[in-house]
Amino acid sequence: MNTNSHGQTLAIAGGVAALAVLPFLSGNAYLEHLLVLWMLYALLALSLNIVIGYLGELTFGHAAFVGVGAYTSAILSTQFGLPPLLGLPLAGLVAAGFGLVIGYAALRVVGPQFAILTLGFGAILFTITNHWVDLTRGPMGITDIPPMAIGQLAFDSARPTYYLVLALVLATAYLCHALVSSRTGRAFLAVRENAPLAASLGINVFHTKLLGFVAATAIAGIGGAIYAHYIRVITPDIMGVHNVAALIIVVIIGGRGTILGPILGALVYIGLLESLRVAGPLRMVIFAALLTGTVVFLPGGLVSLWQRWRNSHRSENTQPATPAGLPPTGLPSAEGGAK
Repeated sequence: MNTNSHGQTLAIAGGVAALAVLPFLSGNAYLEHLLVLWMLYALLALSLNIVIGYLGELTFGHAAFVGVGAYTSAILSTQFGLPPLLGLPLAGLVAAGFGLVIGYAALRVVGPQFAILTLGFGAILFTITNHWVDLTRGPMGITDIPPMAIGQLAFDSARPTYYLVLALVLATAYLCHALVSSRTGRAFLAVRENAPLAASLGINVFHTKLLGFVAATAIAGIGGAIYAHYIRVITPDIMGVHNVAALIIVVIIGGRGTILGPILGALVYIGLLESLRVAGPLRMVIFAALLTGTVVFLPGGLVSLWQRWRNSHRSENTQPATPAGLPPTGLPSAEGGAK
């Protein structure tokens, strides 16, 4: 193991250890609740990042799949008595099924057309959820959703739920890392960079995009199910465009196409919104100004700060030294010739 990989391993281990002790340092239940929201947004942003960051497609329908997962698990537990732990994977499967159908239709086009189609499909799912009162209870939503439980361990408060979502975030981050390092992940990136060239190399562009889209919707569905059992009430608003915008903001702030970016972006998003409560009506104005500044001055997201520092530090360390008494290479010498 070289020095760089050893340092990265230590940094990851230290980061995981810090995340593990955060609830004990928070001091009160409300801060623990914010930690749960951070992890939930990180999980959902990681799923959205598969589409935006790895496939290079902008989607406005991601919140609809979060809602599909949330409603699936909530309905199974409240109306059919299914344990929430069993409803969790089913929520992911149902969301993936919707993702397969919608992706099969929408991924025939690219760019703005794809974004508009996903927005339309999301609006359709929102409308169905809002009006199918017998199943979803319409605008009133579903209440009294039971908490998640594993045996005698009930995830009925912020602290245990935080560790559950943290485990899923770490697992998703690892899967994303393994994906990018795999042949499939390299196909994702090739399609993102140049789809016609990828097709000429034998990559099935449509199937590659569909695979990534379905995987992203499955993770979104699982995240939605956890949210439903944590908040214990859901309404059709979970599928609203404002939630899609929030997730896109998280990915952009952190750095799309990276693993750490969505996690950092979720932290900044939750932290800023909470810190700016004291600003009252100006809260969203200030937040929008900060977001605009981030997009303009850090187009690569917060992760790019570390990458810039690392690149500059590396260039300083690798700059060749000039022997004493000799002019630098390529500059005119005292005799007038270029060395």
